[in-house]
Amino acid sequence: MEIRRQKVGLFSKTYREVREVYLRSFPAHERLPYFPLVVNSWRKIANFYAYYNHEEFVGFAYVLSTTEAYFILFLAVNDLVHSKGYGSKILQDLRQDAGKRPIMLAIEPMNEEAANRTQRKKRLAFYERNGFELTQHFYYEGSERYQIMLTNPNSPLSLFENMMHQAFWNLIPIKMTSE
Repeated sequence: MEIRRQKVGLFSKTYREVREVYLRSFPAHERLPYFPLVVNSWRKIANFYAYYNHEEFVGFAYVLSTTEAYFILFLAVNDLVHSKGYGSKILQDLRQDAGKRPIMLAIEPMNEEAANRTQRKKRLAFYERNGFELTQHFYYEGSERYQIMLTNPNSPLSLFENMMHQAFWNLIPIKMTSE
């Protein structure tokens, strides 16, 4: 299986395909407005990638990066092609793009009482299989709370927090803590 990535451009077929999967993959309270994400990706700090297997759209990733760190803010596989290895292929491509920089992502915390606890556990296992380690650090975006996973658990959280503030002009209240 060979996948290729391309940048998400405004009002293209890619724009529409990614938007549809973005809206299906993330609940409204976890999404940022789509159009500003695309526009923000024109800046050096952000990239919005669509992934294809030949001509079939298989997923997307929205990443923030600086010379010191790499943050996968959104990653989703097209629900029409789940469980075919595309998520791991996308992560493999992103790891190559990040090079030696530490990579961070945030997932819903492991909460036994959550209605989607099975989905959360599967997501955790997927990222662990792909080289991420669950930490006892948490990321707050407004009132939403996420648990941080890192490729290098010794990476300073300030690298990622500063990147988020820079990427979104301090318009979104963001905080990272250790618990």
